[in-house]
Amino acid sequence: MARLRLFERMSLMNRDPEHARETLQSEEALLRSICDYVARLLNSREGSTLQDPEFGMPDFTHAGAGFSVDDEPLLRNRIVEFIGRNEPRLADVQVTFLPLEETRMALSFSISGRLKGEGGRSVPVRLYSDVTQQGKIDVRL
Repeated sequence: MARLRLFERMSLMNRDPEHARETLQSEEALLRSICDYVARLLNSREGSTLQDPEFGMPDFTHAGAGFSVDDEPLLRNRIVEFIGRNEPRLADVQVTFLPLEETRMALSFSISGRLKGEGGRSVPVRLYSDVTQQGKIDVRL
């Protein structure tokens, strides 16, 4: 099964060595780790690293107000490609935009995929995301 990221494992071993083994094997800890990392990925901006000029997402600051149906496929493909390239623990990533409430000027979408478990078992994953008015993307299980 997929594992926590290296620095998460090291931090856990330093903080709580007695319970680290059970936490490292916890599916819940793994899902939280993926959720946190996907949020970090989606909140990184294009051009934010010198090592990879393609790393990062476009600015979503005005996505709620200026988002059109024509933008959906491009944005969806960008998110799927970016997560697929940078989060190897998730496979078969799909993005679905959620309908906007009339009173909310925000963009919401779900991210689904699967974790490949032990013995060929597949664990479905669904994350929910909202783009705040400040352009920050919140991701939750």
